[in-house]
This record gives sequence, structure tokens and C-alpha cells, in this order.
Amino acid sequence: MNPFFTILQRTLPVAVASAVLMPEVLLAAVDEAAPTLPIGSAELFNVGGGLIVVVLAIIVLGVIYAKTQGLRTGSGGVINIVATQAIGPKERLAIVEVADKQLLIGMTTTNVQTLHVFDEPVAITPEHRASFSNRLKSLMGDDSK
Repeated sequence: MNPFFTILQRTLPVAVASAVLMPEVLLAAVDEAAPTLPIGSAELFNVGGGLIVVVLAIIVLGVIYAKTQGLRTGSGGVINIVATQAIGPKERLAIVEVADKQLLIGMTTTNVQTLHVFDEPVAITPEHRASFSNRLKSLMGDDSK
């Protein structure tokens, strides 16, 4: 027989008997093993205040990050995206201007390929640059601005 089981068979009845006959000794041992920590309103206010500060810091940093993303995509870069058009759920066509040349490129999830190099720049009218809200209004038939 396993020596662990023989030790368990000998000590278990003694442990059960001592717990039944002297419960105050067992309760004192439990009280000493797990002391309770007093939690008052000051501690809760401190933890809650710290949580609010962290959440507000995350929100503020997110807003700052979102604002600076718009500043990155400006003029002055070597590569400019003139126009894009989705032709499928994961496929796009784009006219890209690089070094005073315009290229028509096709993009998929796994490939980017030059489809055509324009000799003369493609003229983009203001109608083509209309924002999404203006396009939606024109589709809905609401011309009042």
C-alpha cells in the first residue's frame, strides 16, 4: 500500500476528532490564517478615483491620437492617393500619384499590381471629391443644405 495513504489513515481520524472536540482551536487557526482587512469609504473613494483618472487618461489619449492621425495624411508627401474605388469586398482600384506620374493600381488582400501608367494626369473634378454626406444627400434627393 502507498505510504501516503497509510499516513492519511492514521492522521485523519485524529484531525477529525480534534476538530469536533475542540472547535475553538480550529476557529482560532482559521482566524489567524486569514486576517480581514477593513475597507472603508476612504479606501473605496481612493480606488474609485484612481479608476476614473485612468479611464479619463485613456479617453484623452485616444482623442489626441485620433486628431493627430488626420495631420499625418496631408500634402507634402511623395506619394498621394488621388482616388480609390472598391470593386469588391476585398478588392480596390486606386489612382496614386508618385513623382508627378499617376498610376492605376489594383489592390487585393494578397497583391498590389500596377495596371496602367497615365501619360497625362487624370483630372479630378470637385464633384468626384464630394464628401460622403454630400453624396448621400444627392442620392436621397435632399438638395437643401
